[in-house]
Amino acid sequence: MRFKPLKMLFLLLLPSTAAAQLDEAALEPHENVTVVDITISGNNVTKDYVIWREIHTKVGEPFQLELLRKDVSRLDNLGIFASVKVVPVEYAIGVGLDFHFREVPWIIPYVALRYNEENGWSGGPAVSSVNLLGRDMYLSGRVLVGGVNTFEVDFSWPWITGNHVSFDFLGAHLVRDNVILDFEESSYEITPWVGTFIGEHGRARVGVSWFRMHSDSAGITLSDDNVDNLHRVGAAMGYDNRDSWRNPHRGWWHEVQVFKTGGRLGGDGDFWTWDFDLERYQPTWRDQTLVMGLLTTLQTGVVGVDVPSYLQYFMGGANSIRGYEYEELGSVLFGKNQLILTLEYQFTVLPIRALPIWKWAIPAGLQVAIFSDTGTAWSSDDEFTRDRIKTGIGAGLRILIPAVDVARFDIAVGEDGKVVFHFGIWPKLVAQRFRIR
Repeated sequence: MRFKPLKMLFLLLLPSTAAAQLDEAALEPHENVTVVDITISGNNVTKDYVIWREIHTKVGEPFQLELLRKDVSRLDNLGIFASVKVVPVEYAIGVGLDFHFREVPWIIPYVALRYNEENGWSGGPAVSSVNLLGRDMYLSGRVLVGGVNTFEVDFSWPWITGNHVSFDFLGAHLVRDNVILDFEESSYEITPWVGTFIGEHGRARVGVSWFRMHSDSAGITLSDDNVDNLHRVGAAMGYDNRDSWRNPHRGWWHEVQVFKTGGRLGGDGDFWTWDFDLERYQPTWRDQTLVMGLLTTLQTGVVGVDVPSYLQYFMGGANSIRGYEYEELGSVLFGKNQLILTLEYQFTVLPIRALPIWKWAIPAGLQVAIFSDTGTAWSSDDEFTRDRIKTGIGAGLRILIPAVDVARFDIAVGEDGKVVFHFGIWPKLVAQRFRIR
């Protein structure tokens, strides 16, 4: 299952690759030697079973370095450890493995910050637990004021039973100005998901959602009383063989997600939404990575009749097509459907390192990237034309810092030659799927 952006705050801050946490020179001489003992230490909060279920190396079987790499990668993906180290212990009849963990703080109060190019900065008090009850559960609450007044609760339990049977929940209330459509939004959302793995790399989940939109202006909502209630059911299927969930260097991630809104479900609206999201992470040289992403969203129905105008896609800005101001391009290039192609070449300047804080650690690092974005939005077939496809290119910094996640500072230029500066939070391929981006 792909982690929510809020939990990725911690996942993306962990050491850059699982292999970097292994002393392979010390481990390689024990290849195919029988494993006679495995011990774990350093998990002061985390329950033992949370760790053991991720370790597929077994006592009594030959030691395989490649299998150990995958064990460490799975442990790393939990997002609750700043470091995972494995030390071999020599025995006369085989080899032992000592897993030592340094945990991130299980609960963190902090000042939450958010930013989008339509509404600017929001900030306020927040508290997050990335390892609630030592069971790798994530619970976070925050109150933000500023560009978007936000009241939000987010919960995730990624492995309850079976093959990663999971539960996720989002509850939110937002108040903000929709600049392009010129109205003040007051919205509520409640969305629970239940998911599972299919084999090792397959993913599946189903969910329901209630979304309420109140507009202070007439003509925005589908209903005449300026209040829409959207009832939705959805499902998603995907595939994930990335080497890391928080800072991928190799592998594929893709997902097909479908939502049905309204119709027989009641409420307002009557349309289907299909998201096709394809991502490839291709290693090139050392710690450099070529990232390729293709996002396509298709919706049925007529805008203003079946599909609310506020659920259209507006192009431009840090999280769709960089090189264009959001308000400038979004006011002329928008529609119920979208297509965005992103290419980004990432260079590691300062490898992520764990900074010790008492018995915990907080990691941080720095990347440089060059990129190109190409995309369009349309509602009718005659709007899907070459002149409505826009491209921007640029370069930027990726700063990985606690409580902010990935802070992106980009400079880009579009086809009109205008230089535009962008700032964004969260990886671009994640943020481009947000409703408010």
